[in-house]
Amino acid sequence: MFSKRIRNVEPSATVQLSNKVKRLKNQGLDILSFTLGEPDFNTPQHIIDAAKKALDEGKTHYTSSLGIPELREVIAKRYGRQNDIEITSDNVIALPAKFALYSAIQSTINKGDEVIIPNPGWVSYGPMVQLARGIPIKVKMSYDDGWGMTAESIEAQLSSKTKAIILNTPANPTGSVLDKETLKGIADLADDRDILIISDEIYEDLVYDDMEHFSIGSLDHVKDKTITVSGLSKSYAMTGWRLGWMIAPKEAIKMVNKLQQHSLTCMPHFIQMAAVAALEHGRDPVLKMRDEFQERRNILIPLLNEIDGVSCEVPKGAFYAFFKVDIGFNSMDLADMLLYKAHVALTPGSAFGSMGANHMRMSYAASRENIIEGVHRISDFVDGFRKDR
Repeated sequence: MFSKRIRNVEPSATVQLSNKVKRLKNQGLDILSFTLGEPDFNTPQHIIDAAKKALDEGKTHYTSSLGIPELREVIAKRYGRQNDIEITSDNVIALPAKFALYSAIQSTINKGDEVIIPNPGWVSYGPMVQLARGIPIKVKMSYDDGWGMTAESIEAQLSSKTKAIILNTPANPTGSVLDKETLKGIADLADDRDILIISDEIYEDLVYDDMEHFSIGSLDHVKDKTITVSGLSKSYAMTGWRLGWMIAPKEAIKMVNKLQQHSLTCMPHFIQMAAVAALEHGRDPVLKMRDEFQERRNILIPLLNEIDGVSCEVPKGAFYAFFKVDIGFNSMDLADMLLYKAHVALTPGSAFGSMGANHMRMSYAASRENIIEGVHRISDFVDGFRKDR
């Protein structure tokens, strides 16, 4: 009854775990969840007000499948101002960021094409490539190299079948940020080998300390072979609004627009108006949330590293701690034990690839109080386990 390609794709480990946590909470258990990458802030009020106004004005009907002109224009201006990518609205399509990644892959990958993806990396990259009947080729990264992809590590995995490279900076699950020089090296490699770059920059506003976000699509020699994906979910606490975008050469936008027309049709008009308000209002709400995430990170990482058997690199972006736990259990079993015995929900690192084995991902998109209590529960569990042994 079902296609082979859907049978062969694993469900999303992060979504499955989130569903499990919700069931346990509904049963009355006091679960502290640090699983989903979802800010715990409310969407800024001026964005909500813009959506309400649009609803009152009857903006509840179909729009262009590309997105309303005013939204595409404000996105194009933002990329010129903030990312140094000079484009017009013809290079923009509005759609959920996750669907933008899916559409980029579906529009460019043929059966048997190889696509470079990070390991550890976001859980959906591999399945998306498989659904396009491509072959995901994983580039191994480690704690020792700062969880970063390089031109050298990518080149070692290239073959005559390599069609695309998927980059993610800042990265989920590791919080690593690729610097300008590293991205230039990757761009030179992609240019020399005529390889497409798909750059997932959904966490671009969430970088800390002395790091700066750099968009690989701003480099002239790969501008025409780069597809950039971002959106409002992480930066503006708008996960449920499902509004993102793709920046790409005009021909790529035309191809992706076909998928949009035959699937989602378009984004809701009132949500697009809310997105216009978000982008026109300035970055103050984003910067406030970013600063709070940084403070939470500064609380979390030292507490984790105080636990015997736990080690965690300081993340430079996003809002995840990706830490190693050396107590003799694989990450999947450890996640279950922490959930049922300590009532702390973490995402097992193995969900993100083989290099995530013996690691756990903890989102610090949670209150300071919950972060502190969560680490205490983890520490008590680890200490108790060691004593029992």
